[in-house]
Amino acid sequence: MEPDRIYFKDNPWPEGHPIKAFSWSAKVVGEDVWFDLHLKSADYYAERDIEDDEDVDYTSDWAAPIVWGNYHSCTLSSNYWHDGGFRVCTVAEYTPELLDGLEVLVDPNPETIKDWDDLAFHIYLLGHDAVGKHRIRFERIGKSMQFKIRWLGAIAQAYVGDYEFRHEFTALVAAAEFPELSSKNE
Repeated sequence: MEPDRIYFKDNPWPEGHPIKAFSWSAKVVGEDVWFDLHLKSADYYAERDIEDDEDVDYTSDWAAPIVWGNYHSCTLSSNYWHDGGFRVCTVAEYTPELLDGLEVLVDPNPETIKDWDDLAFHIYLLGHDAVGKHRIRFERIGKSMQFKIRWLGAIAQAYVGDYEFRHEFTALVAAAEFPELSSKNE
């Protein structure tokens, strides 16, 4: 897998899609540090358009290029539509050294959450779907203040009434700057 791309397992583009925009921020909530991540992909068909073959009977919307083309691109965010995010550590513990190699699990059992507005992240993929089961790993690049980020998760096509988190994604960010702390009220 190449960096600065997002991959959706078994979608029509196995080569993934370029990440058009990515931001990583840190906020203080009480005595704790919370992270927000925001990712926007390029248009699904930006690098390779797939002609729709009307003779092909696709097994699902997930496999149909025309459906992906109708929604254009993905936005995966903890702070675009709501005030989500996830707790990382206490303010006193927050250092680049702590993050180096840190792997966090966020919403590991999304099916047990009663109100999906409470999920850390929301996603626009093939409509406003649901996302959970995140595994996010931060790896410091040498002694710099930049980190590689590997982000895995699962998607439920809630927009069409499918509430099983059956579709996997992986995003790889080559270099993101260690975020300075901001107050939640800023």
